[in-house]
Amino acid sequence: MRNANEIAKETARSVRNRSSKGDTGRLSRMCLALLGAAGIGWHGGVLAQQAPESVPAAAQADTRQVDISEYIVRGNTVLDARTIEKAVTPFLGPKRTLKDIENARDALLAAYNAKGYQSVYVDLPEQQVNEGIVFLQVSETKVGRVRVVGAQYNSPAEIRNQVPALKEGDVPDFTQAQAELTALNRGGKRQVMPLVKQGAVPGTMDVDLKVDDSSPWRGSVGLNNDYSADTHHLRASASIGYDNLWQLGHSLSLSFFGTPQDFNETRVWSASYSAPLRGTNWSIEASGYVSNSNVSTVGGTSVLGKGHSVGVKAVYTVPTTGEWYHSFSGGIDFKDNKEGLRLGATGDDVPLRYAPITLAYSGFRQGEKSQYGLNLSMVSGTSRFFGYGSNDTQFDYKRYKSSPSFTLFKGDLNGSYTLPGNEQLGVRLSAQMTDSALISTEQMAAGGASSVRGYLSAEATGDYGLVGSLELRSRPLALLNPWVENWRVYAFTDGGYLRLRDPLPEQNDSFNLASVGIGTNFTLMQRVSGKLDLAYPLKKVARTEAHDWRLNFSVNANY
Repeated sequence: MRNANEIAKETARSVRNRSSKGDTGRLSRMCLALLGAAGIGWHGGVLAQQAPESVPAAAQADTRQVDISEYIVRGNTVLDARTIEKAVTPFLGPKRTLKDIENARDALLAAYNAKGYQSVYVDLPEQQVNEGIVFLQVSETKVGRVRVVGAQYNSPAEIRNQVPALKEGDVPDFTQAQAELTALNRGGKRQVMPLVKQGAVPGTMDVDLKVDDSSPWRGSVGLNNDYSADTHHLRASASIGYDNLWQLGHSLSLSFFGTPQDFNETRVWSASYSAPLRGTNWSIEASGYVSNSNVSTVGGTSVLGKGHSVGVKAVYTVPTTGEWYHSFSGGIDFKDNKEGLRLGATGDDVPLRYAPITLAYSGFRQGEKSQYGLNLSMVSGTSRFFGYGSNDTQFDYKRYKSSPSFTLFKGDLNGSYTLPGNEQLGVRLSAQMTDSALISTEQMAAGGASSVRGYLSAEATGDYGLVGSLELRSRPLALLNPWVENWRVYAFTDGGYLRLRDPLPEQNDSFNLASVGIGTNFTLMQRVSGKLDLAYPLKKVARTEAHDWRLNFSVNANY
């Protein structure tokens, strides 16, 4: 009969039979882990240490038992004592078998994998069990050298610093590396793919971070005829931005929007700046705009509008989980609006200042056949923010029964689903709720090319309401490939319903908009996008008659 020492030797022999495969197995697991970090999914079982080969039949039949009082782990530098103890404690005690010893080794390996250390190998060396002590040997493959390859517009040192989980000389944490690489690739103009190979120094692994990046500059120009009442028909826009300021991933953009036939009629300048906080999921964003308009209405009345707004918010991006992308934000905007009415030499000015606070959620899901976006926000006005803001009387003068203290809730849902024949079903839904009378800048608008087609831009406004759209899109048309891509035709129906709180006597307090139509969109040479909508309004509103066809176009060029 064999004693406990012989049982331990049998275990060690079964492990040694596969020890020559250890380096190759570890390298395979490392490659799979890093490919997963680059966006290629894997199943948890793939990364687990392979089960030991079958022990000889005599060993399997051996039911000898031994008392085990302690497992001593050698070679560990990354796990704390509590984690190790938690892994092996269930396999301590009297009357333990060969299977228990193997389970202790596997449990310890699972503890390493759970912490992201998938380049670690746990071995059971040949030994004699004395005084109930079993030794487990840990081999930790560390990072030898990290190179950044192919970066043209990004600093190699900065890319390396943004993946500290792959630091030279340390045991790599693949779970953390996945999160860091996901954040690194989030911008869209830079993709980093890790490539793992056997290290030049024995017992190490080398990592090449292969970079595919493009110029951080971006720009666009556009032209459309989505105009509002009493204005010229064309609208022009232009923007320019840079997405890697200071080599820190900061973004700056400047935009202009106006009426090209008469820029005095409508012109808006806006800017935004985004600063990710390194090593965290937080970023700080600042934005602002300056607007100036002079619209002449029927009867010789002119509406003069000048205003500006400056805002700042903090954004928290939830670590990527599956197909969903989430972020939460909170911020404040300081708004200063000056609107005046002129009739000949007389006029009336209605200036307002206020600082609403906004809490928001943004979610996006990208699936194989569908994609959806969801935005929710709460906007709350305060009577005064550290002395900034107009009083109740000024708000009431601007809009009957309005107040600087208000709260409103907004929601936006948009998505598309690809049908089996490659047709698409698209949906868009926007809603706003409040129990207060709101000034015009906080009201919900309906009408226009991006709202209810067939009506003028913002032809109807209300304190609360609902606007929606449903589209059935054809499969992509290949008639002009490769010059024209993503060319589809579609049929749509749009609708909107808005209402006012506390309307004045004889004031219309509800607006109902509805339309149907057809349209097409396309992309030309990957740089120019176009859209054409022919809409048939079903309801009469102030400036639009029912059954009066309206054609909207939009052309944009992007760099």
